[in-house]
Amino acid sequence: MSELNWGETLWDQWDRVQEHTEHGLEFTKKCQEFVRDRIKVEIDYAKSLRGLKKRYKLKNAEDDAGNFSTIKAYNVFLGQLDLIARDHEIVAEGLQEKVAERLKSVQKETTNNRKNLCNTANQLQHEYKEWQVVLERNQQKYEKAAKEADAAGQAFGRVNDDMNATKAQVEKSRSQMSYRQDLMEKSKGDYIIAVETTNNNQHEYYHQRWPGLINQMQRCEENRIEELKSILIEHCNIQSSILPHITTCIETMTESCEKISPAEDSELLMEERSNQPYPGDHMFMEWNSKAPPSAFGSHNNSTRKTKRDRKKTKIFGRNVGGSSESVNKEGLENLPPEKRKKAFKEKIKEIEGKINIQLKARGALEEILELYSQKPELGSVEAMEDSRSQMDDITQTLERLQEELYKYQCYLAALMDKTAPDKPHIGSHLQADAVSITSSVSHISHVSASHSGDAELPPPDQMSPNEFDPVSPTTNEFNSDTYYEVPDNNVPPPSAPVTGLSANNQCSVLYDYVAQHDDELDIWAGEALSIVEDNGTGWVKAKRNDNEIGLVPGNYIEYVELYS
Repeated sequence: MSELNWGETLWDQWDRVQEHTEHGLEFTKKCQEFVRDRIKVEIDYAKSLRGLKKRYKLKNAEDDAGNFSTIKAYNVFLGQLDLIARDHEIVAEGLQEKVAERLKSVQKETTNNRKNLCNTANQLQHEYKEWQVVLERNQQKYEKAAKEADAAGQAFGRVNDDMNATKAQVEKSRSQMSYRQDLMEKSKGDYIIAVETTNNNQHEYYHQRWPGLINQMQRCEENRIEELKSILIEHCNIQSSILPHITTCIETMTESCEKISPAEDSELLMEERSNQPYPGDHMFMEWNSKAPPSAFGSHNNSTRKTKRDRKKTKIFGRNVGGSSESVNKEGLENLPPEKRKKAFKEKIKEIEGKINIQLKARGALEEILELYSQKPELGSVEAMEDSRSQMDDITQTLERLQEELYKYQCYLAALMDKTAPDKPHIGSHLQADAVSITSSVSHISHVSASHSGDAELPPPDQMSPNEFDPVSPTTNEFNSDTYYEVPDNNVPPPSAPVTGLSANNQCSVLYDYVAQHDDELDIWAGEALSIVEDNGTGWVKAKRNDNEIGLVPGNYIEYVELYS
């Protein structure tokens, strides 16, 4: 409490004291409303950040485009936004528990104390008025008794001086005078006592009770101000305690931006260039009017007949829009050993990048948990449990990524004829998959060698069913949108709408091409084909009139638009 007392200087300004304390309560209520809206802003901002991340998250984060440095930096940005959103939720929780609840308690306590003091003040003022009434009543009673006694004395003097008055009249008048004088003396005594009592009470009222009451009101108001000061400082501490972590998130964003390299992105793009040969020179073909259109140019009839007699034609899509597992198995099986080796290295690099991102996220959560342990008042039990749950999710993700990394390391080791690396200590289930992984790698090398003309490797002793098997695809390994089966009853395959193409699109074959795989089509220069799908990968899905469907090189054909 300050050295200056309200009771000594404001003893006669009770109305001003009441008005001042009332304004203090209104200000506290205003602070409550501010903190309530402040919490809402933090929660809405965190929700908006999470919505922003979800709305602009890349749909195909696992495809080849995720290897570009710009995409990696962008994904780090989105990941850090989630951590920043969590920071703002922590601020909202701290403001609710450490600020809003305390403001509510201070407001309630100050209101009750002020109400009690105002009631006490009203009671004191009522007692003071009663003292004044008693004093005034005794004064009036004394004045009346004195007037009556004076009148009785004058009446006795007149009777006593009257020669005609009887003795009885004189005695009666004397008796009346004595009675009035006695009443006057009694009233006088009561009036003197009332004056002394009122003076004593008034002295106590103005020097002790009333100043003490105003001083209590002063202590109540100063306690409210002191609590408000502490609460506002706590508000600032909650905000500042989370800033270092937000700064760390921003630094992580900056580091990811600094790793953006146009040269590396260009090199990565050139590694994915098409391996199709350039088209050969055009040869002059003598026109023979008696020959059928399909005979214009040389072709292999036996190959065509073999393709027509197959029970089923299976088309494997070459776009990268499917799942990552489908692309890894289906897309890598047809690559030569060097290309496959490079693809495995890129996949390992991509997984290592994801592991680094998860490690940074785990480090950020560890900082939050350490902050909670050092300052328990900043977090709740629910917040700590949520952080631990996120830590468990990140640990599971790291285990999955490490297992996947080990799998591709085994692929690369088998392809390079090297010893497989040591298994990471992430669980016994990885050891159970070692045989399947080694068998799959051996099968990849065998298929690639047969396609590239290399010596065939002996088949693995054990091979997982459907593992990299191009003739036995499953629903989980291939995208249903890019796999069709055409039976012998000449029923065309299900057609999906292709952007930029119409049912009238046809093409003319420029060069002969002998199919290298089951999903390809033998073509001969000069024949006409119908276009089924062109997804821009360099391979076009085409169909003959006999409904034989397969993939043909895009640079071996020329489009012919038919107008209806």
